[in-house]
Amino acid sequence: MKDLSNDLRLMESGFPCHQVGAETQRERGSSSALPPLYFLHVWWARRPLIPSRAAIQASLLGSDADPDAFVRDLGIMKKVAIVGDQEWTLVGKPLAHVHRTASGESLLLDEKGMKFLEAEVKRRARNRDTIDRLTSYDPAFSRDPVVTRWAQDSVAFRLPLPPEGTRLRVEDRAADPAHVNDRVVFAKLDRVKKALGETIRWDPEDLYAYDRAYANSPEYRPTGLTILDATAGGGSIPFEALRLGHTVIANELNPVATTILHATLDFPARFGPELLDDIKEWGDRLVSEVEAEMLDVTPRSPLPEAERQKLERVVRGDPELMLLYGQTEYDQNGILYCRMVKCPSCGGEAPLLNSFWLLKVPGDQWGVRVIPNKDGTVDFGVYEISGGRGPNGENPEDSTVARGVGQCVHCRQAISGDEIKAQARGESRHGSWWDRVYAVHAARFEPKMDARGRPQRYATGERAGEIKTGKVKFFRTPTEQDEAALAEAKRRLDKNWARWEREDLIPTEAFPDGNDMRPVTYGMPRWCDMFAPRQLLGHLTLVEKLRDLQSEIRGALGEVRGNAVITYLQFMVDKFVDYNSRQTRWEFTRGVVKGTFGRHDYSLKWTYGEMPYAGPASGLRWALSQVLDAYQGISQLAVSVHEAQGKDLPLKIINGSAGNMSEVATGSVDLVCFDPPYYDNVQYGELSDFYYVWQKRGLRDVFPGLFSRRHVNKKDEAVANPARDGSAANAKAAYERMMGEIFAECRRVLSDDGVMTLMFTHKKQEAWETLTRSLIESGWVITACMPVESESGYSTHQMNMASAASTIFITCRKRIDEDGEPAAWQGIGGTGVAARIRAAVRDGLAEFDRLNLSPVDEMIASFGRALQVLSERWPVYDGDDVVSPVQAMTAASAVVAAHQITRITEGRLTVEELDTETGVALTILGAFGTAEFAFDDARNLANALNVAIEGKSGNYTVADRRVGLATQQPGATYAAPLVKSGSKVRLAAPEERAPARLEKPQTAWDRLHGLITAYRKGEDVLVRAYFEKHCLPQAQLLRDLLEVYRAEIGDERLQKEVDWVRFALESFGGAQ
Repeated sequence: MKDLSNDLRLMESGFPCHQVGAETQRERGSSSALPPLYFLHVWWARRPLIPSRAAIQASLLGSDADPDAFVRDLGIMKKVAIVGDQEWTLVGKPLAHVHRTASGESLLLDEKGMKFLEAEVKRRARNRDTIDRLTSYDPAFSRDPVVTRWAQDSVAFRLPLPPEGTRLRVEDRAADPAHVNDRVVFAKLDRVKKALGETIRWDPEDLYAYDRAYANSPEYRPTGLTILDATAGGGSIPFEALRLGHTVIANELNPVATTILHATLDFPARFGPELLDDIKEWGDRLVSEVEAEMLDVTPRSPLPEAERQKLERVVRGDPELMLLYGQTEYDQNGILYCRMVKCPSCGGEAPLLNSFWLLKVPGDQWGVRVIPNKDGTVDFGVYEISGGRGPNGENPEDSTVARGVGQCVHCRQAISGDEIKAQARGESRHGSWWDRVYAVHAARFEPKMDARGRPQRYATGERAGEIKTGKVKFFRTPTEQDEAALAEAKRRLDKNWARWEREDLIPTEAFPDGNDMRPVTYGMPRWCDMFAPRQLLGHLTLVEKLRDLQSEIRGALGEVRGNAVITYLQFMVDKFVDYNSRQTRWEFTRGVVKGTFGRHDYSLKWTYGEMPYAGPASGLRWALSQVLDAYQGISQLAVSVHEAQGKDLPLKIINGSAGNMSEVATGSVDLVCFDPPYYDNVQYGELSDFYYVWQKRGLRDVFPGLFSRRHVNKKDEAVANPARDGSAANAKAAYERMMGEIFAECRRVLSDDGVMTLMFTHKKQEAWETLTRSLIESGWVITACMPVESESGYSTHQMNMASAASTIFITCRKRIDEDGEPAAWQGIGGTGVAARIRAAVRDGLAEFDRLNLSPVDEMIASFGRALQVLSERWPVYDGDDVVSPVQAMTAASAVVAAHQITRITEGRLTVEELDTETGVALTILGAFGTAEFAFDDARNLANALNVAIEGKSGNYTVADRRVGLATQQPGATYAAPLVKSGSKVRLAAPEERAPARLEKPQTAWDRLHGLITAYRKGEDVLVRAYFEKHCLPQAQLLRDLLEVYRAEIGDERLQKEVDWVRFALESFGGAQ
């Protein structure tokens, strides 16, 4: 095996995963501040930019790289002014006062600068006062790492302060978003709010003190290194590789994702920000032409009487203002449809609404009522909500369909799910279901009035003399104009159908067989059936107009630039198709239409929303604005690439299978970095067909050959697809085979001294096992596993990787020695692989100490050490059985859990000092938390601890090296600390422990649970009585055990109970 000691990469030793993870959380934490790649076009499981950049950089930099410099290069950086030998974090106006020269940056303490400094002096004093209040309330706060760090950051500047005229040196510092996360969580703790009587409001200086890191573009420096993303998807990894100056190969099987890659990687870097004007010019023209066609089928209705009355009260009956603002609505924000069926019991109309809410935002709440008529028809009414009810007591929480079963509003009889489906498909003797508009979300303007009842007017500027107005949004029921417009849209669609079908503009392809056939089940056997008539009319008009413009666009801009503009205009089509289908959803908590893939599936929507095709707030204009905003943002992020490389981009985009990348030469790649498909997590091909059938009509001439198939290629897609493969077992086998082919192909194209880093995110341990085994069997040595986006240090930590961390980086190298002999798991005299794993993990823990890892990060990083030992010596046998990667990880978890217990108690408590059941329970708590985990993992953990798990149905006498396991029963309590349900195991909760066992405790774990249950029964008195009776001989041990339990449990309710137990025992000196 190649000696890696002189070629370690930062990812393999010293990777600051806690900072990368914290910034990743921040990047994804606000939908309004996401990177522009996210809203260019839908793609599922698109990776954030910062971990993508971090994975590339850390896989190329040596382990001797400065971690602070690495963090700064990621954009996680703040500016500080040096005041004497102290640092002053600059934000806001002081930051704008910084002056840059050839020799560096500085902040002049002129009159304004002195005011900034004096404000910082006062701010720090306020902080110190708050800290004093905390520590006076409870001295324990002084030992809290958040308070300690806050106090250090708030130390008073040494006097005298620098005089006016001084120029302070300004330097860049690596910021600490991980600690900021801890501060945010700390401020929300009940004990903190109780101590202060209020919530801490952090100053900007005490938080991030920098913009989101992805917006800080790295300096473009060509490296000559080649980076391959084998399954490039939405393009985050190759986008960051391109910005970093690397030569990029982006491979992708899916045609929809391939167009996204061209629009993300190629066009912005090739054409730069200037292309925005071209997209806007042609986009505006396209929108105008389509709106002109659709205007008469998108009418504005007269204001409802209720809205006229509101306006009349505002303008005090002024007839001129009523004439000006009280005639028709200004615009529509959403048209809401519901499904209608015939009741099989009474024949009446039965609307299927899964909620009567129309809008549920503070201060503006609306509901809909269904009004049954004597002739079996229904009408709808809208009402405003106050105190959770309508004016006549209406409950917006009501519905007429739940769990797939409807209820008739006339006879109150249930309408079965089978009957609903039959009517949806037109197969019921009672008829076919239909869609009906039940509400319209509209807007009007009203003047702002002064105290004397006169309209306010602009006094200056371009609008001088105009009346100031405010927009008022409201709901109304459909009008005759609405119904007539829908009928006209249907007539026009029917009239043009034959012509559009001949011209192949209509997606009449049958919905293909797949894993989610609900569209067919509910009467949508073709793609075009997913759209209501007016929606489809608008979409086809849009597609036709774009087709007609294409030759003119190319003639004006040239072939390549014109094709780029056409691509973005098609993305506008895709965006609007996404938000105008029968698969959309009206989001009543926000008052907006949610797209077709608000969920990653084709689930039925009982009600759906439609965006208008014409008007000031038309969905078309919104779709174009989304594309323009995305392009502007992406091109700004890639501007350094554009300026340095222009048209000669170091970029190759390949549409093909990652298992056969024939266009990539053997050994030509320095780093393979990709985000592999996750088992059955997302059926990319099946979902992207929704866009494919539209893109192939708009982009087949832009990307020749890319849209030659009827649907997306799913045959070669590396996902577990039971519909394709015939069964779940076959799907698993196919996925493993395909992933093996991908890993083997990546091994072929990678240079011998290169590395491969994967981003892995999945909630199933089977997928983790499949991935790691496939890597090892494909000739890879796993050299590191590093978690990103883990929870705050105040949160629970579990071995369950997906619960504990959103993304794990797995770094691998080629296994050079492929002819080694099989190794033994257990060897004579501690020579087996198991012993080597324990030693490697212990060595790793010593290294991880300097990285300030959270317990979960530490656990997962240790898995990397275990898997490295296993993969270097593969295959490894335990008797006749091949040792699985999860078995190696379980062995590591036992070492880590014991280490964490010792660290929490500062060496006072070790697993070896505990009785067997307590030691096993604590180890499980540290590794898995209180969640269920596989019984095989429990058995492997027991083997690693050299204990046996034994089934126990009742009370029993504990024995050394044995731990009891009870079978879960409804309402039962258990003497054993472990409970098994099916193939899963978990720790029994305190309330599940048998009272007889806790009244006669045999282990420290029994006594721990006994104290907690005693507190629940009688608080201080019973806790002290129980402690005095059962715990005095083990007072110190119980104190340490309570401390570990509180640190590991992760449940705030249990943590509070432990705090009260410890408080109750202070008088005994047995717990503090």
